[in-house]
Amino acid sequence: MQLQPLFTLSGTADTEQLGKVQGGERLKIEYRGSTTPGSLIAGKAHGNDWVLLGPLGPGETNAVHELMTADKEHLAVELRGYALSRDGGGMEIRTAGIIRTAAPRFSELNGKIALVVERLSPDKKIEVTAYQF
Repeated sequence: MQLQPLFTLSGTADTEQLGKVQGGERLKIEYRGSTTPGSLIAGKAHGNDWVLLGPLGPGETNAVHELMTADKEHLAVELRGYALSRDGGGMEIRTAGIIRTAAPRFSELNGKIALVVERLSPDKKIEVTAYQF
């Protein structure tokens, strides 16, 4: 298996408690940011994570990340995975899912699988790294 970098981005996140559900409580993490220099796909980014907070801490998560290039080309990644508490605060979210795009420049990515790791710091800064295989 060979992983190819897709993008790395950084931004600021907001969190919102969505209320109690069976098995815990739902947390929504929403961020806005932009890709870092050297990313295969460059542009502005927006993402949402929905994390289940159970009695043992964060767990199952669903996420959607959307990127828009300077040429108005869109790419979205639909993900499922899990979240972990980080020592010293914050959270790490590890997910996998499908890449979706109608942009001709990225057509070879449509339907491929992405692996994404997010690191959310206690001060609400977020770093997202995505790979394709």
